[in-house]
Amino acid sequence: MTAKPNRRPTLDEVLADIATLPAAPVGSDLREWINRYPQFKTEIIDFVTDLADMETFAAPVTTTNDEVDLIVNRTMSRVQQIMDEEKQTSPLTDLLMDIKAAGHDLDSFQRQVGIDRSLLTCLANRFVRPSTIPYLLISLIATALNRRIEAVREYFLLPMQINAAAYKSKKPPRPQQQDFSVLIGYADLDEIKKSEWLSQPPDPELGG
Repeated sequence: MTAKPNRRPTLDEVLADIATLPAAPVGSDLREWINRYPQFKTEIIDFVTDLADMETFAAPVTTTNDEVDLIVNRTMSRVQQIMDEEKQTSPLTDLLMDIKAAGHDLDSFQRQVGIDRSLLTCLANRFVRPSTIPYLLISLIATALNRRIEAVREYFLLPMQINAAAYKSKKPPRPQQQDFSVLIGYADLDEIKKSEWLSQPPDPELGG
């Protein structure tokens, strides 16, 4: 390590150390570097990807274009796998931001999960009583976000998110959580879809 003891290494020093390795770190090696220097996570991933590309294009001239593409795709897949694993273990704290991070807009997320905007707003702000949320809904949200079911459950067990600035009253608002079945009644969904949701049992892990 080029960094001196008893002080935090700079980005240049970290990247210089990676560059001296006999080969670009992959898999567990890359994860170790990211865990060691989380403040440089993005830069390390970019640098390692560039190193892998350089190694690929420095290959013998007999390497075909298909082989080059395959190596590059494998490298990118490994980096993406690391990113996905980190997301799987990180807590879910903002549903709307996570929806965008998963590559959805609000409309596409609603279609995939089978809810409307009013339900999405209530879920995002945790206005739905957790013990009444169907297991199917928890599962569909986890799939759409590429999250663990436990992370979605933990999100809905957090306190309600109240935007007091949205209220003109001088007194702080005191909203109450509502049963999922009550909110379904006001949703902009056809009656068949409402009946399907009402027939779903609540997630037992949420106290149902």
